Amino acid sequence: MRQFFSWRIWVAFAALIGLVVLLRAVLPSDSADEPVAVGPADRTIDFVSFVYQVKPSSRFFVLDGVVNGSAEVVIDGQRTMHIVDGTPGDLNCPDYTEIGKCVVVADLLGDAVVWFDLVPVVQPGYKVNAAPIVEILDSGLVRLENGWLVRTANSVDRRCDQETGSLTEFIRDFGPTSSTIIDVATQKVTAVVCANAENAST
Repeated sequence: MRQFFSWRIWVAFAALIGLVVLLRAVLPSDSADEPVAVGPADRTIDFVSFVYQVKPSSRFFVLDGVVNGSAEVVIDGQRTMHIVDGTPGDLNCPDYTEIGKCVVVADLLGDAVVWFDLVPVVQPGYKVNAAPIVEILDSGLVRLENGWLVRTANSVDRRCDQETGSLTEFIRDFGPTSSTIIDVATQKVTAVVCANAENAST
């Protein structure tokens, strides 16, 4: 009986299979998973305070969320927050070198600063105008769009031309375009405000 395949045919098949394997390894696969979008990291805001003055070192700046140099954040006559080189943080208060222009929000571990942000103070009443609430969590916490985890007051004022029955309803209907008011004195969310509402920061 004649041999069905000669040895040359088998060699050709082997070479073809090897080429297919090589191409699959080199070329991107159409079935590869799409990149997963990563949101901002959660930051537990357990310290919110008016800043009397920021005293930066000569080479202080924040780049890609990390401090270069150092700074002394003077809270009052008895308290100073030490920001050291390499501390994760953000700098969103343009006039931070001027007296009384900023609020510091921070995630602390004891006296150590795990993460911080300097943001503009809103007058009157020492407020912070923060990102929208995206989720209500347990233990009186809410998650803001920027990843901040902040405690809420017992009653959160909902400021909008259209009434809402609850904070959950407000977030559902107006959340993405709203803003969140954090009271510096209580270090808690005290109000949420629609985009077109008057007196948003009061």
